[in-house]
Amino acid sequence: MLPPFSAPPMAAYPMFTGVAEGRSQLIRLRDLRSKALHLEGAVAEVGISFTTRQDDAFVAARMSLVFSYSNAVARDDGELQVFLNNEPIGSVALGKARGPKSRAEFTFTPALLSTDNRLQFRFALKGQGAKACTLDRDRAIWVNIEPATFVYLSTTRLPTADDLASLPRPFADPKDPLPLSLPFVLPSDPEPGVLQAAGMAAGYFGLIAGNKGASFPVQYAGLPAGNAVVLVAGGNYPPGVAAIPGEGPRVAVVANPSQVDSKLLLIIGENAEQLQAAAATLATSPSRLSGGWSAANAPLPPPRQAYDAPKWIPSNRPVRLGELGDGGAINGRRLVDSPRVSFRTAPDLFFGALSGGKMYLHIRRADDSWIDPGNSRVFVDLNQRTVGEIPLEPKLKVLSRLKEWLLPGNAEDRVSQVLLPAFQLQSQNHLDFLFELRAKVNTDCEMLDWSERTGIDPDSTIDLSPVAHFAAFPNLALFANAGFPFTRFADLATTAFVMPQASSAEEVQSFLNLLGMMADATGVPPTRYKVVDAAQVDSVADRDLIVIGLNSTQPLLKRWESFNSVHITPTSVTAAPGLSFLQRQFQPTDPRAPYYRGAAPELAKANLGKPYAFLSSFWSPLDADRLVVMVGGTQPAALVDMSNHLGDPEMVAKVQGDFYYLTGSKGEFYTSGIRKFVGGLPIWWRIQWLAGSFELATFICVVCVIFIFAVTIERFSAHRANRLLSRTLSDGS
Repeated sequence: MLPPFSAPPMAAYPMFTGVAEGRSQLIRLRDLRSKALHLEGAVAEVGISFTTRQDDAFVAARMSLVFSYSNAVARDDGELQVFLNNEPIGSVALGKARGPKSRAEFTFTPALLSTDNRLQFRFALKGQGAKACTLDRDRAIWVNIEPATFVYLSTTRLPTADDLASLPRPFADPKDPLPLSLPFVLPSDPEPGVLQAAGMAAGYFGLIAGNKGASFPVQYAGLPAGNAVVLVAGGNYPPGVAAIPGEGPRVAVVANPSQVDSKLLLIIGENAEQLQAAAATLATSPSRLSGGWSAANAPLPPPRQAYDAPKWIPSNRPVRLGELGDGGAINGRRLVDSPRVSFRTAPDLFFGALSGGKMYLHIRRADDSWIDPGNSRVFVDLNQRTVGEIPLEPKLKVLSRLKEWLLPGNAEDRVSQVLLPAFQLQSQNHLDFLFELRAKVNTDCEMLDWSERTGIDPDSTIDLSPVAHFAAFPNLALFANAGFPFTRFADLATTAFVMPQASSAEEVQSFLNLLGMMADATGVPPTRYKVVDAAQVDSVADRDLIVIGLNSTQPLLKRWESFNSVHITPTSVTAAPGLSFLQRQFQPTDPRAPYYRGAAPELAKANLGKPYAFLSSFWSPLDADRLVVMVGGTQPAALVDMSNHLGDPEMVAKVQGDFYYLTGSKGEFYTSGIRKFVGGLPIWWRIQWLAGSFELATFICVVCVIFIFAVTIERFSAHRANRLLSRTLSDGS
């Protein structure tokens, strides 16, 4: 048992020393799970998984454990044990001897670590009444493992062979828990075709990095220390790197002369076209590459269809949970980890009059004698908000009981319907299933055990049909979260990037960072986009445009400045006027639009003269049906900060509207409210949507229709009464 520990500030946390070419890793619970791990009851267990690089050798390891517990635990005695991969690494006494919120630290042997790891936390009440698992007492007894908990590792990198078959390692490792930073070395003053090749390679590595994020620093001369990607054009190899044999597009992996234990990935071609062929082979067919070097001229995959991104679940059919991840992760003992299923959706889904999507949930439950099914339940969280509470043994209504009596079946065949509210569905979503299994009265807590049959059936489904693709633009939130509408075609076949004529390293880095983000959003390294400079922009007028550059180097930022909703000069900030009251009455509503203008102009005024970067979106001056997103800045570092900003989920949540301003770490949006809707709606949905958009106008129209109808009926009735009276008088005479 360890005494309380007060850790120094995280930035000053002591580094391990004495390891040559070593590195340190801080694996934080808040990065693995945004909220505390909750243990409830006299005996409870919870766990969480994390991964490490496959080529890391661990030389030292520590854990800093931050926890809190309820007053019921404080009044009694208990023990919190920590296990790594089923081996104990530490324990802490809880209760009377400690405060209700504490920190403990312990060192453990790094030999317990592997590529895939699981931390387990077990709590057991040791004091009076510890063996009584009554319902009321369970709910009063809890321990939280706080998000400030972290594991600190010191590692050394193992040598790897010069073999392309190991790709994407060592340049990127899917198991690496840290964001990817992979330098690119390009020829000086690269032409657009060379940038296009570099972007394909960046998309490939961005896809490998996934939601951890990726950054691709760029340099034009020399070699960085560590692993790097080098584009070799026309036989101009970096100093110290021998020429690779063969001709045509090739890919090779060699030792980095700047650091002996790191590698260079060479993308080789005589010209821009050959570089593109080699980079496209790396991005789309890496399994074709092997050995120290390989010819790389595989054909591009067929063009993608709209909305067929592999990471976006279909909206035209139900999708099994088993399709979205490992089915074993939502069954058996893994339940103590709170099973999670992640999925992405097309960003422009429109639910119309529907409240949202639906999930049809099958819950498997073993007949464990200790479980009290009437008081046990499963909580379903969508993006950290509870959307369903499902009892293991639902209280059936009379008709349901009659149906079960007439048509008896297995309880596991019951299907529970959970609504996934439309306003909670995002481009990237997480479903968490928390099993709250309660023990029967007088059950011995030490006899509790999890059955391997308990869990969520992988045949449970998510159904987002029928929905429509319908959204208002410009909307920078869709771009920041999923690169939309450019990612509507996952290979970016309808997209062009407009770069400065002489792009700086930072401008190219921003371009590569964006492509890495888009590849992660869709699950496909983009290969069919175009790269041009400002002088060639008319040649891509039929595409959606992403304009990147500094105010001093990208002429389009100045030429198209009048289309921005916020105009910034060294001495002033002005915002385009919003819609008038009358205009707002005739502007249909969009549930995804920000509900207020935003504070970007005020933030810009408060920081006049300081470096800044911005995002701006508007309809293309070259084609009214195409969209433009400008990524601009006043200094290179600010532009890079903006591209990295788009890879941070917490920061991305602030990006909205049609203009976004970033200075330092502060960002604000602005919207003029002027937008155009794109997509199609069924006629009945369109009527409902318009009726909901123009509530006052709809009310006035309904009143007018009722008034006209009433007047018509009154006039018709009076006319008919006069005719009947005239006929009666005629018959009487």
